[in-house]
Amino acid sequence: MKKVSLLIMLLFAGIVSMAQSLDDIKDLVGKGKFSDAKTAIDKYLLEPKKANSSEAWFYKGRIYNLLSRESATPHNDLYILRKDAFDAFKKNQELDKKDLFLSLDSHISYLDLYLGFYDLGVQEFNAKNFDAAFEAFKKALEVKDYTLAKKYEYTQVKLYALDTALVLNTAASGIQAKREDEAMIFYKKIADANVAIAEYKDVYKYLAEYYLKKDDDASLQDLLQKAKRLYPKDDFWTDIELRVINKKGDKEVLYAKYETLIAENPSSFFLGYNYSVEMYNALYGKAANKQGDIAFSNKLTDVIKKTIANETEDNSATILMAIHLFNMSADLLNASNMIRSTKPVDLKRKADLKSASNKSMEECIIYSELVLKYIDAIPKKTGIQKANYKMALNYLSDIYNLKNNKAKAAEYDKKIAVADKW
Repeated sequence: MKKVSLLIMLLFAGIVSMAQSLDDIKDLVGKGKFSDAKTAIDKYLLEPKKANSSEAWFYKGRIYNLLSRESATPHNDLYILRKDAFDAFKKNQELDKKDLFLSLDSHISYLDLYLGFYDLGVQEFNAKNFDAAFEAFKKALEVKDYTLAKKYEYTQVKLYALDTALVLNTAASGIQAKREDEAMIFYKKIADANVAIAEYKDVYKYLAEYYLKKDDDASLQDLLQKAKRLYPKDDFWTDIELRVINKKGDKEVLYAKYETLIAENPSSFFLGYNYSVEMYNALYGKAANKQGDIAFSNKLTDVIKKTIANETEDNSATILMAIHLFNMSADLLNASNMIRSTKPVDLKRKADLKSASNKSMEECIIYSELVLKYIDAIPKKTGIQKANYKMALNYLSDIYNLKNNKAKAAEYDKKIAVADKW
């Protein structure tokens, strides 16, 4: 008895469902009952004979889109409603080759979906829902590209093949969502279009860093060639080229590249300073491979001197010179003291090293004083500037102690005591 009753109920439900006509669904839409209309159109399209009704698919798109604009609709449903509306409109056009329904309103439904996805992307981004923002912005681009491919135009707004703001929003959302590989696809759209406006330069930089990290040398070289043409005054592209060489590990090739670039750009502080830092690290850094190489050390001195001639904004090269000369003088003095032999040739070598050490000390005094003079003139000193100031004072104190000039050393010791209270 129970089985029969259940069967009767199912049959009755089926009859009710089939009785729901498209006119009934239109009536629900007219009354603003979009949720009921959605349920009805979904049931309608489940019937095999009606699944190929172009008009039904049009109304599905219309209902879903209208429901996505209702304030009572849960926020989490907005994306899927608009996505399904987009798919429904496309299905309608696929079935209706004459495009009767969407053309009646000049395909404004697509524009409405484009704006809806765009607005949703902004909302999600501001709420820090970056994955959702990424998907919404991507869908806005898809709808926009679809309408342009169909050659639809709107009086309300003009759509562009390259909507730079939307592309950047999409990429930024992807970066924030930790979906870098996908995000770079959108940054590449900007580069592929050869956009050369100043505010888009960072796009090329993001791509360069990405290709460098991925060891995608072919893409990187293509990008650098373009970027240097579009933004020729930015040193970043040269820095990337140098980092490519440095990443391969052959320092001699790197030094040769610096020499070539500096010869081409002798007034470049950027090149001179970075070359100096590379050489300094080779002499004194953790992975130093030029320790005790006097010729290389003297070469560094020459490179820094030329760099200081191009120094404008700060005294970083002067500071580097003071540090280098102090280290060099100490290394030379230690090398001199290590010679114990009394053979004439060794005694001469010992004297030469000590003389070279004294020469470096005298030069270190000059550059350390320049550091003090520069930082003294700064009203509000940063922590790094204070540290550099005390470093220069310590160099001068140590050097004058080594020279047995106790009075001069004491003078700097007093200044150190004052600086320690900063």
